[in-house]
Amino acid sequence: MIRTLYYSLKIDTYYAINSFIYLLRKLPILKDLFTEDAYTSKILKLLSGFFGILLSFTKMVFSRYLYFLIIYIISNYISKDNRTFYHVFFIFSIIGMFINNKLLTANMKKYLSIVVFKMDAKNYLKYNLFWTLLTNLSLNSLCFYLFNLDMKIGFILVLFQLGVRVIGESLELMYFRKYANFWYNNTFLYFSILSILLLFSFSPAINLFINQDMIFISTLASIVISVVSYFYICSFNDYTSIFKRINTLSNAINNDLSNNRQSIVEVKKKDIQIDEKKISTKNGYDYFNTIFFERHRDILLRTVKFISFVLIVSYIILGIFAIDNKEFSIMLNDFLSNRLGWFVLIMYFINRGSIVTQAMFYNCDHAMLKYNFYREPSVIIGLFKMRLKTISQINLLPALIISFGNAILLFIGGETSVLNFVGMFLFIILLSVFFSLHYLVIYYLLQPYNQEMQMKKLSYSVVSLITYLICYWASKLYVSSLTFSIIGLVLCIIYILISLKIVENYAPRTFKIN
Repeated sequence: MIRTLYYSLKIDTYYAINSFIYLLRKLPILKDLFTEDAYTSKILKLLSGFFGILLSFTKMVFSRYLYFLIIYIISNYISKDNRTFYHVFFIFSIIGMFINNKLLTANMKKYLSIVVFKMDAKNYLKYNLFWTLLTNLSLNSLCFYLFNLDMKIGFILVLFQLGVRVIGESLELMYFRKYANFWYNNTFLYFSILSILLLFSFSPAINLFINQDMIFISTLASIVISVVSYFYICSFNDYTSIFKRINTLSNAINNDLSNNRQSIVEVKKKDIQIDEKKISTKNGYDYFNTIFFERHRDILLRTVKFISFVLIVSYIILGIFAIDNKEFSIMLNDFLSNRLGWFVLIMYFINRGSIVTQAMFYNCDHAMLKYNFYREPSVIIGLFKMRLKTISQINLLPALIISFGNAILLFIGGETSVLNFVGMFLFIILLSVFFSLHYLVIYYLLQPYNQEMQMKKLSYSVVSLITYLICYWASKLYVSSLTFSIIGLVLCIIYILISLKIVENYAPRTFKIN
């Protein structure tokens, strides 16, 4: 195991060094200074190794600190009681058991280690799991100390998180062995469990906590079960064939660079057949666009329907709590009346524009952009407008539910201003159109993919990050909903008008295969 650990770290280090040099060669200022010989320079590799490892370590620490900060902000918003932080951390640890499994994921490091360098898959697994648990133990303990929280409870929670992590890995392995698939592909079961857990994480708002005794008992149980789970993981001997099946080169690249986009946007065979009635009246590129979206109905509408279902259930639960609990109703009314910026962040996460543009490229544009007629300005702008209309319609359902849901909750809380209702309603609807347009605009102006669905443009990632930061900043504002709605409506309209003009002028030049 020590030898495997050494060689795995060596592979990771050289991979980080070469990736760092590759990044430097892509920067406009430095690309002429770094030639192919840069990969053989010992001095440059030494410096790159130092900075690459430093950046990796900094990223690892910062991401964990950010995770704690998010929990801290959420828990402080729900309640100032420290028990809220421990409650939210406890629930998020259980959520991590379902969404943060790394054992069977495909990535380039696993591909290099197991497939290329033929390391023993079972030994690699032990190293990978051991190293993950060790780094989690260190980073989580450090963050509990930095946030000045009770170290005794913090250490117990860290042990609980490690325990459920091992349990989650074993459960995913069991599921994969039985169904030859990952459990996150069972959309209804997966998102139902996550939705229930997320709702329960906010239970301190009604004075319902996971107490210390329950945390202690759960930790003991998780440690015992995780020991059994660990032996189950180690007893399985067919990891080599599984890893070779999962960690193909294309899967490794896609998972590392584009979050496995192809599996997300792949069209199923049953969707290829289209109802003739829906395309009989269409012609030209309208016909072409209709065929594309009809084939992707399952990809696009399945998640939208599920999000809508979760929103309806959430608003019903909030409405019942607001009717039964006057204090909760006042708090909720204050949130809706002064924290409308939170819905900018919510709309950012539920909008399907990013997935739609991925589907566009993978199943359509990456092939069609090879033809000159498809790159004609009239074709590009015409398809852009048709796509914008369709994407806006797809995202409209969750926006309408949020708009009506907020209005009903405000009415229960005693709000009577018609202007406030109308302003908030229009803002949420226009915000949905804004995000639909935004993802389409950056796709056409910064088309980031190559034919293998690799993310090739740093500018696209930067714009996406800036978008998230602006949405996060908006969620922190404490402004009356009417004022926020008016300002938001004006800014959205300005952005939409300017973006449409920019796309019309520049998209014919920027929309191409990298």
